[in-house]
Amino acid sequence: MQKKRSTSIFEKLLLVVGFLVLIMGYFFINRVFAAEGFQVSWGFLQTVFLWLLMVIFIILLAIGEDIKEGILLEQLDEIRGLKDAILRRKK
Repeated sequence: MQKKRSTSIFEKLLLVVGFLVLIMGYFFINRVFAAEGFQVSWGFLQTVFLWLLMVIFIILLAIGEDIKEGILLEQLDEIRGLKDAILRRKK
């Protein structure tokens, strides 16, 4: 049976930061694109590429945190099982 776990403060903060990066990045990139006369320049392409890398990095952080929490919960269950087995042997 799968246990449901609650989200940590780090995950909630990561969600807020991710949304802020998405919204603010899109807003600023759109503003620069309009200021340059709707023409694509190398600086614009570099900015978009770096913004996409930041978004991907935040997604990977969220995935990594979820995997880490899952592994920790599995290890906790395994340690509890070992403790119970040792206590049963002693009796």
